[in-house]
Amino acid sequence: MPFELGRPFGAPGDAEFQTRVLKAALNLFEADTGPLIVDYHEDAPAPTEEEMEGWACPISLGAPEDEDEGSLKAALRREIGQMMPWYDLAVERRGRTTVGISEFSMEEAGTYILSFLENPPDKSPRDGLTSGDVLKLACDDLKTFYFEAVTAQPGTPSRADLEVWFWNSTVLADVFLALQPICLASDDHTMRGMGLHILVPRTQTQISVDPEDV
Repeated sequence: MPFELGRPFGAPGDAEFQTRVLKAALNLFEADTGPLIVDYHEDAPAPTEEEMEGWACPISLGAPEDEDEGSLKAALRREIGQMMPWYDLAVERRGRTTVGISEFSMEEAGTYILSFLENPPDKSPRDGLTSGDVLKLACDDLKTFYFEAVTAQPGTPSRADLEVWFWNSTVLADVFLALQPICLASDDHTMRGMGLHILVPRTQTQISVDPEDV
């Protein structure tokens, strides 16, 4: 696929183009032999003039001067509140959301994640899932919530724009960075996998990982 990483069906919001990509993939099941690798014949649609203007005004998340800077919980709660109107706008425009797999509200997800920075963390609230399983779902939900919210801003940010904004501007990124060494030290398989591969990109982490653990 000649598309940007993370967009396997091409440009977002172009249902007709994405449908053609999906049909082309499904048509591969009709091949007489396999496995096979086939290049998709279309490039993603060129950006419009409006999209070329770039990301006009990403959400500013500066903390109020009178806030207790030592309270990570208060800072994250405030930040989630700042994101919520933009998230609601994004859902209204798209008519859908991919947030919700954890079954937490965003405030509850933040509280659950922060509990792992304490000793001991909160117990799993979901039958059949470990605390680590629920932690992963909560982290996935919150990051998706942030990304959906910020894309309601004017312009069309690239994936790189979103990553730079998230890792350099949000309290949630600070929480993830603080959580990574705890995940790496955990006996929980899911948490350790998060610390190694999922929670923080290698471009952002300052933690050295033993190659034998990867």
